[in-house]
Amino acid sequence: SFIDEEGLDMLEAAKHRHFVAPGIAWLINTSFHASEFGITPEVARGMGYHRELEIACENLKKMHRRGIRILPGGDYGFAWIKHGSNAKDLEYFVKYLGFSPMEALIAATRYGGEIMMRGKELGQVKEGFLADLLLVDGDPVADITVLQDRKKLLAVMKDGEFHKAPDTRPMRGRLDLRVA
Repeated sequence: SFIDEEGLDMLEAAKHRHFVAPGIAWLINTSFHASEFGITPEVARGMGYHRELEIACENLKKMHRRGIRILPGGDYGFAWIKHGSNAKDLEYFVKYLGFSPMEALIAATRYGGEIMMRGKELGQVKEGFLADLLLVDGDPVADITVLQDRKKLLAVMKDGEFHKAPDTRPMRGRLDLRVA
């Protein structure tokens, strides 16, 4: 959160070797969405979270402009930052860090694959790559928040196998499956 210009310069000089994976959801949710757990926005301000969020966002924007690879990190598993809500980070990257929706998707996919240090066979849809895919009812480039709606996630493929197969029953009446 509190990197200075010298740190930014050092990180930029080594950007091909390093990634930044901020816990941005922690700062945002602790600052604004934890009231029912005793951390009101006023309490969060007093604890310094609002200031840290503001500085972190500015520094992450600087990193992004310098081409430093930033990908969704996260401190999930807290009452106000539940497991399974990670797609919210993509919205936060767009809303708070100035990423385009496509840049946020690349951060979560390609950079997510690259950080695993398994060469370049992860994080992209290409022949010979491991396939972790989502089939979404919507366009995340037009509306990144569509990824937060579990009903819009029609299929999930992990390592080339369906974890959640698409429901093809509604399509059967519309498809002509006859063999000529």
